[in-house]
Amino acid sequence: MSAAPLVALAGVEKRFPGVVALDGVDLALRAGEVHALVGENGAGKSTLIRILTGVHPPDAGAILLDGAPVRFADPRGALAAGVAAIHQELTCIPEMSVAANLLLGREPRRLLGIDRAASHARARAALARVGLDLPVDRPLGTFSPAVQQLVAIARALDLEARVLVLDEPTASLDRREAELVLRCVRDVAARGLAALFVGHRLDEIFAVADRITVLKNGRKVGTFDRATTTRLALVEAMLGRVPDDRATARADRAPAGPNVVSARGIAGEGLDAPFDLDVAAGEVLGLAGLLGSGRSEILRLLAGVARRTSGDLRVGGAPLPAGDVRAAVDLGLVLSPEERKSDGIFPNLSVRENVAIGCERRFRTASKARQRALAAEMIRRLAIGCADPERRAGTLSGGNQQKTLLGRWLAARPKALLLDEPTRGVDVGARAEIQATVAELAREGMATVYVSSSIEELLLTSDRVLALHGRRVVSEPAGEELSEDAILRAIAGPIASGEDASA
Repeated sequence: MSAAPLVALAGVEKRFPGVVALDGVDLALRAGEVHALVGENGAGKSTLIRILTGVHPPDAGAILLDGAPVRFADPRGALAAGVAAIHQELTCIPEMSVAANLLLGREPRRLLGIDRAASHARARAALARVGLDLPVDRPLGTFSPAVQQLVAIARALDLEARVLVLDEPTASLDRREAELVLRCVRDVAARGLAALFVGHRLDEIFAVADRITVLKNGRKVGTFDRATTTRLALVEAMLGRVPDDRATARADRAPAGPNVVSARGIAGEGLDAPFDLDVAAGEVLGLAGLLGSGRSEILRLLAGVARRTSGDLRVGGAPLPAGDVRAAVDLGLVLSPEERKSDGIFPNLSVRENVAIGCERRFRTASKARQRALAAEMIRRLAIGCADPERRAGTLSGGNQQKTLLGRWLAARPKALLLDEPTRGVDVGARAEIQATVAELAREGMATVYVSSSIEELLLTSDRVLALHGRRVVSEPAGEELSEDAILRAIAGPIASGEDASA
């Protein structure tokens, strides 16, 4: 393997309004290796690969190709230099043939048009480089997603790419299909290409990568050799864990009451095994796991946003139909989603309107004065930084948007709250206020399921914690076992043969 990098980022910075997406990041990709890039949501992975593939220019720093500085004006410029991107959502044309997708815009031609015989021969040769033997005249959409990913890789190789940037290429694949793609990535890298593999499943990262770079909050935490690191060490780097033996600091609460949410044998898209779950009145149940572990999928299945394929779910003893958000809200089960800007807040509506939306079913028609009074109550209770309920929600800070979203559901007086990363992207003060609100609601009898990528936060807020790994619930540390170390080890997964757990 060459010691000199084929392509490198040096001190790259990128800022967007109000956000430092990348802060002095270095990355070196070598020919003949697979280099994995990992980190939680908001770590800067997407921004980095967009800079590397010409979508965004860096604000500072340099891109070096074979040691010489380059600047890509757009993705075409990056591709011309040999840097090709393979995305999770493929930009293929399913109705067109495999050959047409492979050679679109570069078809061999003769006097009267496309030379189909030559096109098919070239397509078969390109597919052979990724271990495929397909009828190239068949529509690409008739093949599995894994095959479509391999065709995309074959197209990049036919374009003489020297660097492959693979953005979560296995995210929508099952395990068998993912193994095909991983094997192909390793094979093409072994032939002298540099591959950057962006993913979040640690089992896949350890199966495919030679080196692994961790980003957190736009900064590079470090680069690790896969052969000498452990999954536990990688998880610690991703989550920013500082080992200590502090006891959990949950607010004193009365013993939990009767079950509010009871789930048995719930299964659905995004999970590899059914799960059971109980949440009692006055209890906060934490869900711990890395990105892609199934934690958000559990909330979506409970809330009816995603349709479960099996299992029984009851709220306050009443059965909840599968995939029925309105029925869930009517029974008192509400979801505050992780992506508050795209899935939660209505930015062009006022704070008053955003809060009142949650009460529409309860009040049917409420006067504007009633809505203002309700919004003012939530502004006061949650310390939302907004003097006027008529202010547009989109002009608020991230923390105040999150609190407005929480106010919407509190105004609806639910029995159970499903909170997906409620403190993500908010400042320290807003985070503390949200955590204090959750504790207060628990004292008042609210049942809460709380997802956070911060184990420290889960220990501060939760009475119990379910740990997820590999898109399934793997353990429930309780009592004296409920510690940072126990959760870390559970979400990192079983120790592989020959792996030192203490490394």
